[in-house]
Amino acid sequence: MASPPRPPSDRGQSGDKSGSPQTEIQRLLKTGIALFRADEDLRALDTFKRAFLLSSRLPEPHMQARCLFNLGAAYIATGKAKKGLKCTWKANKMATTENDGDFSFNVAAAYEAMREYAKAAEFYRKAVREYEDRKTPKAAEALVKLAYCLASTGDAASAAQSFRLAGQAYQKAQQPVDAAMALREAANYFLRSPDYRPEDVLEVLHGCSQICAGITNPELLGHLRNHLGLHYAEVKHFGLAEEQFVEALELCSRESVALRKRAVLLQNLGAVYNAQQESQRALWYHGEAANTYGVLGETAAQGQCLYNLASAHSQLGNHHNAQLHYQQAVKAFVDAGDSYGKAQGCEGLGTAHFCLGHPDLAVHYYKQALALFEKAKEASDVPRERILGKLADVTSYQETLQSHNSHTGGFVDSGADVKGTGCYKEEQNQLGLKAADKFDQDTWRGQGNDPATSHYSEKSLCSIVVGRGTA
Repeated sequence: MASPPRPPSDRGQSGDKSGSPQTEIQRLLKTGIALFRADEDLRALDTFKRAFLLSSRLPEPHMQARCLFNLGAAYIATGKAKKGLKCTWKANKMATTENDGDFSFNVAAAYEAMREYAKAAEFYRKAVREYEDRKTPKAAEALVKLAYCLASTGDAASAAQSFRLAGQAYQKAQQPVDAAMALREAANYFLRSPDYRPEDVLEVLHGCSQICAGITNPELLGHLRNHLGLHYAEVKHFGLAEEQFVEALELCSRESVALRKRAVLLQNLGAVYNAQQESQRALWYHGEAANTYGVLGETAAQGQCLYNLASAHSQLGNHHNAQLHYQQAVKAFVDAGDSYGKAQGCEGLGTAHFCLGHPDLAVHYYKQALALFEKAKEASDVPRERILGKLADVTSYQETLQSHNSHTGGFVDSGADVKGTGCYKEEQNQLGLKAADKFDQDTWRGQGNDPATSHYSEKSLCSIVVGRGTA
């Protein structure tokens, strides 16, 4: 976070008397800053306006520039970016100022608020250079802002590099929470880049994990551990993902946390155990997660956990249990209005019935799944090709069965073993891993539900600097 505003400079004002315009301006500026810190933005804006109007009556351009600069910053922070930008440029022209980074930062913040991300990135880069020249920790904050603007232009790779640099800068400044959040975001954007290198992702994830060891806020730490686990899973390092989820779940058991967060971690651990073919261990986690979501009334999430539970039973060869839980999952998806989830459940039911020796029911559910996948918003060729392949297997099996019946007078063992004719292991792209909360720029800026986990205030939108341009 940007360092606190500097107090108004009294240099050149030693001859002022109590009640003079200069003294009143100094008082208004200090009051405006206090109001701004107290989130009383409109009152702060009004106070800065009064300070500027009073300064405009004085033949002191440096004083006017200082007041106008702060007024511009307040406009930007209160959603009037165009006015704020105009004030900021005018203030810079009124008085020669040092390249301390604050002017560039505020101009960038205005462009960002106007969604002109390329221009914002240009000025954030300039602010970073100027802050680094002055060896101020503000450079890290500017790097974070730069990263989000680069991400908004579609340059995920450069955004990731900027977050990584921000993490390193925060580490040097001994700000472990900010460093961990920056590195976590670096991993997130590396993964969004089409040509990312797995080693880059692992490097920042390992760095973030090490920093987490020094974070004492249990809720924030659990949040970070969960997201680290998600990213490790994305690069197929399921063992490391498991470690992070277990750490987060232990924090849940020690602290009073929201029931939903516990459900998310149970779901993620179960999914990771499925991915590692540890289906027996996965059963308990999927069952607990499904029950917890049921208590919360989150039927879509409950359906995903029931689906995962059925998948684990299927991998263990417990096809009767798999069929039962797939059926429950389909019902939950229907109740939630989730057609894609219903399609997954129907596909699972098709596989379960095929493995139980019910080819006609398998065909019924596969066709239902195929129709649902084609209608779903997430439609792609992958599910279609997969199900068509399974339907071909069932048809081949039915033809073999009919041929067998014709040679045996029509008698067949109802418990015939159909292993090898279509008992598919569930695809690993249906793990159902999820984040407990949205973790994006809004969370970083302090928009989360819990102030204890909000480490970036909206005040970081611009640097309100009092004392600029004094002689």
